Order: sequence, then structure tokens, then C-alpha cells
Amino acid sequence: MRKIALFILALCLATLVGFTLVAGSISVTYLGHSCFTIQSEEGPIIMLDPYASHVPYPALPQPADIVLMTHSHIDHCPSCNRESDRILGDPIEIKPWDRMGRVQDRDLTVTDDLLVRVTGASHVTALGGGSGYVCLLSFEVGGLRFAHLGDLGKVLTEEQITALEGVDVLFLPVGGAFTIDATEALTVIAQLPSLKIVFPMHYNVEGITPWPTIAPLSDFVLLAESIHTMIEQETHQVVIDSEALPESVEIWILDFME
Repeated sequence: MRKIALFILALCLATLVGFTLVAGSISVTYLGHSCFTIQSEEGPIIMLDPYASHVPYPALPQPADIVLMTHSHIDHCPSCNRESDRILGDPIEIKPWDRMGRVQDRDLTVTDDLLVRVTGASHVTALGGGSGYVCLLSFEVGGLRFAHLGDLGKVLTEEQITALEGVDVLFLPVGGAFTIDATEALTVIAQLPSLKIVFPMHYNVEGITPWPTIAPLSDFVLLAESIHTMIEQETHQVVIDSEALPESVEIWILDFME
């Protein structure tokens, strides 16, 4: 009887969440620009690089239990810019840089179940765009290893490649101007042989992106489609099955939440 009661309780909790994930599955939701949420079937909502209202995507605010940010710029850290209403709830906020914006490479224990590897990188591009430093964040959720590269300005160094070893799912800037561009993004994909899924981000969306010098997603797609499988999901949320990953790299394009 006790086992039956526990099963009924678990079923009720899954219904309250709003959708049910099978074992080994992780939901990924695209909120626009460089902002995503990740959640395993029993885990917290992890939000990555939320943007301030200066970047007028419609999705925020959204709830989160943990917020990981790669640097203090207005499109990646709203609380750094005195906006406290972009995230619902009372999340743990992780800003792994010092007062000068510098990054110390380290493993950071956020909760008992979430260990984040912080790897420093330059925000400055090969052409001199961008400024300062950025954190490359990698961590495991639901048996998959994720990495978010923030506003990475140059292709990876050997030290950064080593730090990102074993990453399955990558959130990758592709728009140039303040980050790596489409060509450099393809180089980064090739630098990480463990990759299975890549989500492009930080590209120009007409009518929303405040910086017109950032290239549109189509520039990246034009280069990448002859090399990798491109899958347009036509939704803002997907569920990744950790036991059924692609055999080779696939680039998954999500709509942003409206």
C-alpha cells in the first residue's frame, strides 16, 4: 500500500508541474537572446544569462530556482543593472566574476546536485569588438553535460578546450560584432568533439535586438547547413533524452518564447 501511495503522490506532483518528463530527459526552453532555462524531471529550473528590459524580448519575467550569469553586461545580467523584476521567485544568483569583471577558473558548488565549472575567456573579439571578460559555464544536469559560452570573443584556447571536455549540449553565440561570428562558431564546434547538440544564440532579431551590427541567424545557418544537420524545432521548448542523443552534431534552432 505504501508503494502505491508514493506512486500516486509522484503522479500528482508531475501533474502540478504542467508536463511530465520521462527518466533521463531534460527540458530546454529558449527565452531569447542568450537566455535559456534547463530543467530535469526532478530538478530545479536553471536559468542562463537573462537579459534586462533594454533587450525587449517578450518572454521575461519567468520563474527560476538558480540563475547562472556569464558576465555583467545589460543583456546577460539584469540584476547587475538594477533590474530585479526579470526573474520570478527567489533564486540563487551566481555571478562568478570579481569586482573588476575578472574570472578565476574554478569548480563552484551551487547546490549539492549542481557543480559548475567556471572558465575565464576574453569578451574581446579578433576585430576588437566587445570588452572585458566572460565566464564559460559548464555543468551536468540529468546525466548530460551542458556548456554556455556567454559572449565568447575568440575561438577556444587549449586550456578552455580541456575545461569543456565531455560537453554534450552547447549554447553558442553566432552573431559576431561583440562575440565570435558564424565562421568562428563553426570552429568552436569542431574544437569540442564530444558535442551532440548545439543551440545557436546571440544573433540579430529584427525589431528586438538593440545592436544592428550583430548578424542574423541566417548568416550562421548558411555556413553551417553544408557541414552539420540543422533541425528547426519550430517551438521554444524541447525535451532532450539523455539516452537517445544524435550520433553526430546536430544544430537545433529554437523559436524564442513569446
